Amino acid sequence: MFTQVLGFFIFLFIFGMGFSMLIFLGLFVGYWLTLLAVESINPKLAHKMIGYKGDN
Repeated sequence: MFTQVLGFFIFLFIFGMGFSMLIFLGLFVGYWLTLLAVESINPKLAHKMIGYKGDN
């Protein structure tokens, strides 16, 4: 009985780690693609969004 419960919790832990990584990568790739699209349309706005200072 104990090993089944332990195995279930290990499964939940590994599944939770994979699911959180999937969410993180989905959000990161979405942000990255959005910045690429904004930069191709309006580079000044993209630099302002990421806080780029430049050579000023």
